[in-house]
Amino acid sequence: MTDYRFKLGMYLPELRLPFDEALAKAKDIGAEYVWFNSLPDEPPIAEMSDAEIDRMGARVAQHGLEIFVIGASNPFKQLHLTDLDLDTLEMHPAFRKEFDNFKRSLEVAVRLGIPAVNIFTFAWPGEYSAGKPTWPMRWRTRGGVIADIDMEKLVKAFSMVAEEAEQYDVDVALSMMPWNYTNTTGNFRRVVEAVGSKRLKVMWGPADNTNCGESDTETTGFGNVRSYLHGLHLKDLRVIDGLHLNFEYCPIGEGDVDYLTVLHNLRDHQCDAVLSIATHFQPPSDSAEEAMRINYANLKALIHKVEAEG
Repeated sequence: MTDYRFKLGMYLPELRLPFDEALAKAKDIGAEYVWFNSLPDEPPIAEMSDAEIDRMGARVAQHGLEIFVIGASNPFKQLHLTDLDLDTLEMHPAFRKEFDNFKRSLEVAVRLGIPAVNIFTFAWPGEYSAGKPTWPMRWRTRGGVIADIDMEKLVKAFSMVAEEAEQYDVDVALSMMPWNYTNTTGNFRRVVEAVGSKRLKVMWGPADNTNCGESDTETTGFGNVRSYLHGLHLKDLRVIDGLHLNFEYCPIGEGDVDYLTVLHNLRDHQCDAVLSIATHFQPPSDSAEEAMRINYANLKALIHKVEAEG
């Protein structure tokens, strides 16, 4: 196992800095890889010209960094699946716009040699309009029961996604937000197996899975996502009252996620995935940079412990 090396990345928007400053800071903190879906105070990625895209890639390279996944905005993040009709979803104006953003992500990935693009997996009913009405059901069922009609919609939508990705020879890394349908490793596995495309990968979020009631995400959950891993979206939290969505973010290694087990599994199975660090918690200083440095230091300490154990 001594030849295994953990790849350290960063979700760049967490630094809350202008793009070039964020890149310099990410390199200084210890990142090798970055990902993002927008550039502060600059045009949306989906609206950038090819020349602007090339300049974006050059700016990343100038800092000795590599983009391992990219998104043009956040396709399907806040689009409620129940607002779409199965037979006509591809014609829905909001779907069409976000699908076009996804396709622009693919074009950007090909142009800059990025191996994957990021996409989200639709919001649960009422998630962004009526106060998360299905949350209690989702907590009690370790992520939520996906209705048959909704699974049909997901399969149709992500079959379209996979078909486009295949044409561009680019993978698609699905996010695991608690508010979206692939909020747990179990739901992710159900969706991707139903679609049946090798193009669909995952940005595994153990903390988000834990927040959705999947208490064994480090073990059983790892088994669910192992063959689909593109990267990990790392943060930590403490669940205070899961049924009532009462939780608090905290530094990596100080919450409910057993990151030692996560790291052991990644190493033992030689997983080629980037550890992309986020923050979400706020230190007393309210400094995003300090929060990121704390998470990097904590993760590196955990990695050192795993490596020392041989």
